[in-house]
This record gives sequence, C-alpha cells and structure tokens, in this order.
Amino acid sequence: MTRESAPVINVANAITLARALTAPVLVALVLAADGPSVLAAALFVVAAASDALDGHIARARGEVTRLGTMVDPFVDKLLIGAGLTALAATSRVGVWVVLVVLSREVVVTWLRGTGSRDGIVVGARAAGKAKMMLQSITVTVLLAAPDPGVAWVDGLVWAMVAATLLSGLDYALELRDARSRRVHRPHPATGS
Repeated sequence: MTRESAPVINVANAITLARALTAPVLVALVLAADGPSVLAAALFVVAAASDALDGHIARARGEVTRLGTMVDPFVDKLLIGAGLTALAATSRVGVWVVLVVLSREVVVTWLRGTGSRDGIVVGARAAGKAKMMLQSITVTVLLAAPDPGVAWVDGLVWAMVAATLLSGLDYALELRDARSRRVHRPHPATGS
C-alpha cells in the first residue's frame, strides 16, 4: 500500500495510539508509588519500545500514513513529558528539568511549523534520535532508582538536559541552513 491508499488507522497507528494511552497510566503509577516504581519503569520501557515497533511495521507493510507521521512524534513527547512531570511532582527530578525539556519541544515544534510554512521540512536528525534515547533511559532510571539523587543519576540527568538543548540547537541550525540554501540558489537564467 502506498501512503495515499493506506488506511488511516492501521496496525502501526493503533500501536502509536495505544502508546499515547499509557501516559495517564504512567502518571497514576508514579503518583501512587511516590517513590521508585519498577511497574512504572516497565510500562515506560514497553511504551518506549513500541515506538520502534510501530515505525518498523508501517514501513514494512507500506502503511506509512500522514496521521502516523504527525502523531508519532507528538506521542513520544507526551510520554516523556508525562513521565518527567510525574517524577517532578514526586520530587524525583527537578521542575527545571521538566521546563527545559518541554521548552525545547515547544521551540522545535514552532520552528517546524515556520519551516513548513516556508516549504522547508527538516527530517529527523541524529541528535534528536540520540536525545530521545537518552531521555528514555533517564526517565526509566528515575522511575526505578531507589535514590534518584545519587551522583551517577544526577550525571545522567545533566547529560539528558545537555543532549536536549544540543539537539534543539542542531535543529535550529539545520533549519537556518536550509533557509539559506533556498535564498542563495543560483537563478537558472543567470547562473548566479
């Protein structure tokens, strides 16, 4: 099936939507535990792993849809944001960490929108994928760690924050470069 003829709700999109439904369950588990929760960590790992699964299924079956390409990254942000917010509510991570991560997502989403209006699409970047992986690992550790304040966990949180900021900068610079390439294209008639 091509993108145009694939059903809107296919197996891959159903997995993505199921992942979205894990966010409130994750929050409830974290708030109920008010401390380490192996159950919340396990749910988060399964939900995060389903991100790779839905994309693989969509590509393998030729069922990549516009809905899937729009909703999948939003659900990733929802899951990370929900996990970090619940962790902050139980004092397992600083509120400032949540603000940095969510602010980066808002800024990059805004940049994507402005780029899209100009006809510029910046695809997934390696820095963004590394950021997502580090965020997922960090949230998992914070959910399960008996003491989230130990030095190695603090180091992981700082590394996640750095990766989050650097990936946002990487995206902004790539968008700037894409705009610059459009402006400085040689005119076909003059070659300059």
